[in-house]
Amino acid sequence: MYSGLMNPEESPRGDRWKTVTEMEKMGRAAVEYLIIDLWDTDKKVRMAAADALGTLGDKRALPYLAALLKDPDHDVRFASAVALGMLGDKNAVDALKSACHDANCFVRLAAEESLGKLAAKKVQ
Repeated sequence: MYSGLMNPEESPRGDRWKTVTEMEKMGRAAVEYLIIDLWDTDKKVRMAAADALGTLGDKRALPYLAALLKDPDHDVRFASAVALGMLGDKNAVDALKSACHDANCFVRLAAEESLGKLAAKKVQ
């Protein structure tokens, strides 16, 4: 009998990031789920979760986004650096300063821009 729900194993793996993006619309209620998605095996899911957490601006995400700056994928590190700047929390400064020495130039640029945003908000 068809229940109308798709078995998660049947779900196209490439579309899971869209679900994460939709979770952002739930607001703060989705923060804990989005934090869990930061450790997904799919880099697109990790990137979408970082972006959503940055947009939501919930400070609970800060230590998890900071840890994500060590992700093996430079696109994920970039998304995390941008998200940390969006949070506007001075506790992100040390992690972002460290990311200014990342091997990838785009991650370094994102970290520098995020530090600039924090300085402009006078959160340091």
